[in-house]
Amino acid sequence: MAALAVALVPALVGAAPAPMPAPMPAPASSGPPFTVLVVDTDTQGRVLSDLDGLVLYHFDGDQPSTHVFGCTGSCLTTRHPLLTTPGTSLHLPPGVPGTLAATQRPDGVGDQVTYDGAPLYTYAGDQPGDTNGVAPGWHAAQVSHVTPPGLP
Repeated sequence: MAALAVALVPALVGAAPAPMPAPMPAPASSGPPFTVLVVDTDTQGRVLSDLDGLVLYHFDGDQPSTHVFGCTGSCLTTRHPLLTTPGTSLHLPPGVPGTLAATQRPDGVGDQVTYDGAPLYTYAGDQPGDTNGVAPGWHAAQVSHVTPPGLP
């Protein structure tokens, strides 16, 4: 199990993540904050994670600009889309370059959070800080040039 540094940097983004393929009911507009974290891993360096410290991944087979998602059906049993509620304001942690947004999945699973246009997933075989989901075509959501407050 990869060591998880105490390098968690929260950023409010408006809705709780759903680590399962089923869409979550829409929370009230004043619902609990949704947080994307930055974690340091032993094998992948500094990457994005969900609230539970599970590393977030993106897949080469996803082309959200053309509504093509390579991870559908049985793929969703091990790869769980990071979902959000439509209209939620999404924000990256301070110092994290790039864009956090959402795209509607064509398979009806819901609105999936994206980082620089790449849909984000967790991996069912991970514990917090693990990077077991790295595989051919699957990459940890790398964060470059990030210096969260309190870290060297």
